[in-house]
Amino acid sequence: MHHVRRPGAGPIVLFVPGLGMTSQSFAHTTAGLGPGYDVVTVDLRGHGSSPTPPPGWTLDDAAADLAQVIDRLDLHDVTLVGWSLGATVTYNYLERYGTDRVSRLVSVEMSPYLLREEGWEHAAFGGLDAFGALHATQQQWADPDRYLTALVENCFAAGADPEPALTQLLLADSLKTSRLALLALWSGVLTQDWRERIGALTLPTLLVHGAKSRIFPTEVGKWLLGALPDARLEMFSESGHALFLEEPGRFVRVLRDFVDGTAGA
Repeated sequence: MHHVRRPGAGPIVLFVPGLGMTSQSFAHTTAGLGPGYDVVTVDLRGHGSSPTPPPGWTLDDAAADLAQVIDRLDLHDVTLVGWSLGATVTYNYLERYGTDRVSRLVSVEMSPYLLREEGWEHAAFGGLDAFGALHATQQQWADPDRYLTALVENCFAAGADPEPALTQLLLADSLKTSRLALLALWSGVLTQDWRERIGALTLPTLLVHGAKSRIFPTEVGKWLLGALPDARLEMFSESGHALFLEEPGRFVRVLRDFVDGTAGA
């Protein structure tokens, strides 16, 4: 797993991007944090500067890759920031490796279960079913450029007309994502159900969601707030899935307040 560290004078914040996205997604955020934070960004296998994964690589292996980065850099008292599928990677890390090195979690725009079923309203896109998931899988293999372009477009608030520079920031690196990595991570997240497991994550958690999200258009943040034992929820009223790009100043302030406010907790 490729990583970049920008040493700083204060707390360690480690960013994990989502499906088809790279560490460049967080460029504005890491710059906004400034020298008072020790920042690490990673690229999942097959994304950005990380090598394509071998056959058989899984979402669980992505969590193991993250553990290797944390161990190699000898990081402690880490704040993990996971965006979308990157949040699920952090859930897997914490379930498997615990909280010896990680003190805080920031879960950005993710649902604990992506598929629609009776009594569950928080599926991806508000109603992703098995047929829709299969269609997405087929498109990832047959026409990944089209899939990734649509994914980037859906990252921004419903009804918004984002600046071309913002979409290009995501799209330029996104289109380089390997098919194998897309399929491995997508198939993995579809089969993971965190609804009954996520309550075991007891560390302080910040939930961040966009009120105009097209990826997760329901009030899944409120559901997570009720399921986690030590969580707080911040809604971004003008944002969609990429709220740290849509309301960048506020995201940095919220992140700083959470990290600084829970230090030593």
